[in-house]
Amino acid sequence: MSLNDPNSTPSSSVFLSTAALPARDRLPVWREVFGQTMVRLDIEPAKGTSFHAEGELCALPGAAFASVTVSPVRVSRTQRLISDDMADMVFIVTADAPLHIAQRGREQVLAAGDAIFLRGSERSVIQCRDKARFTNISVPIDDLTPLLPNREDVSMTVVSRQNGALDLLVGYVGLLQARQKPCPDELGRIAAAHIRDLMAAVIGAEPDCESPYDERGGVRAARLRAIKADIGAHLCEPGLCIDTIAARHGISPRYVRKLFQGEQTTFSDFVLFLRLERSRRLLRSPQHATCTIASVAHACGFGDLSYFNRTFRRRYAITPSDLRNGIQESRA
Repeated sequence: MSLNDPNSTPSSSVFLSTAALPARDRLPVWREVFGQTMVRLDIEPAKGTSFHAEGELCALPGAAFASVTVSPVRVSRTQRLISDDMADMVFIVTADAPLHIAQRGREQVLAAGDAIFLRGSERSVIQCRDKARFTNISVPIDDLTPLLPNREDVSMTVVSRQNGALDLLVGYVGLLQARQKPCPDELGRIAAAHIRDLMAAVIGAEPDCESPYDERGGVRAARLRAIKADIGAHLCEPGLCIDTIAARHGISPRYVRKLFQGEQTTFSDFVLFLRLERSRRLLRSPQHATCTIASVAHACGFGDLSYFNRTFRRRYAITPSDLRNGIQESRA
């Protein structure tokens, strides 16, 4: 598995850690397996530190990404490692600690959370003086370039952590990593296309769009996933509304409605579905057997008990009390 030639790799994922290795073997094994074979990087720990690293690497047909937690380290892309690559790649790198980056005779110091684009065919050096979690995302340059304004070279382009598209990109990759199994190849290609769309959006490929409706499919998909996660995190708040969600994501309520319309549903119906499903789980749970129906309804964000009873019965064909008493739903 190589993160530097994802087009030749079916969807796959691997987790690596030095934790089970003797201290003397951690660096040589990590350099050989992770550095030389997978990401084509030379790795050196900071002086006076003991080396430890662990992370997950994922490859899709057309994109690849890795999230790695590592002790203070210096990683470099040498001419020898570049010459061994099968494909010219574009990388975006971010970490939760400051980074010092050098490529093409230029240097940048990144604050924690900022990101930078690097060209895979150019020598580069990344240094971090603190333990850090890195996220590294790559795509073939020939796949990304057509999406860029004027087909520009983005090498050493710095992206602020305040960039909304960067947040969507990292969040989307996190959702892919949370899957328990690799994507089927066709879904992997779709996910890779979404990643490319998001990378293009991060560097401002569409700064003149008249409305968010013109955003590429990958950006829309990532926005919708982020909005759904936000709804889930605030589901129990009776005041949860489309205006609040839209404001948190920097888009209009109308655009939020448009995103849900693309899935043949509405914002309100999605919220109601999640709240009803949560209430059903609580009513079935022995840990909540002493809770009243009203308290369960309130805990799931329902402010009106009669509305809760009515919508619950409409969806499951039984009342909340029936479910609490062990009567099975005729449909779900």
